[in-house]
Amino acid sequence: IAFCTNATDAPNLAIYGLVRPGDKVATSSMEHNSVRRPLRRMRDLGADVVIVEADSTGVVDPDRVRAVVDGARLIAITHASNVNGALQPIAEIGRIARDHDALLLVDAAQSIGAMPIDVQAMNVDLLAFPGHKSLMGPSGTGGLYIGPRVDVAELVPLHAGGTGVRSEDDVQPLELPSRYESGTVNTLGIAGLAAGIKHISALGINE
Repeated sequence: IAFCTNATDAPNLAIYGLVRPGDKVATSSMEHNSVRRPLRRMRDLGADVVIVEADSTGVVDPDRVRAVVDGARLIAITHASNVNGALQPIAEIGRIARDHDALLLVDAAQSIGAMPIDVQAMNVDLLAFPGHKSLMGPSGTGGLYIGPRVDVAELVPLHAGGTGVRSEDDVQPLELPSRYESGTVNTLGIAGLAAGIKHISALGINE
């Protein structure tokens, strides 16, 4: 987990860190601006961004993803819509990503803390989340889960600076999470986020 300032900072790290001009990205018509706008910027810079239309209920058919995913570096998709609450079939889309050697970025802003999420079972490589919604933490907190299929040498940090490790080097270290946490993180906010998660864990997510 690399701590970020919110669930906009986290997908920005994933998208700008991974996608280069000429790369192909598959996404959906249901995305929040925290994903849609960075992808639009990358499209303007030369990335091939393919938008898969959802059905009338807001759900994306995995077969539509499968039809466009060949050659994609990344699939970026929301878990739950912030507009109508539609849940996407993440596990099936994750299997498609694995089959086509693409990485799967999931925006879990509306779902984490409100329902169980198993990144391994759902084949998720990167998961962006906020602290201030259903995790019951304070605003200004969030993070990016970075799975083992992600090559951290290829995921370029958005910032460079103090990390507290390898201070003798003038390049950002590869160690996680220091590679993506330049400067002092929001320690008090993260402590509040930990308290929220502890409360949810004690109560049980189904409550």
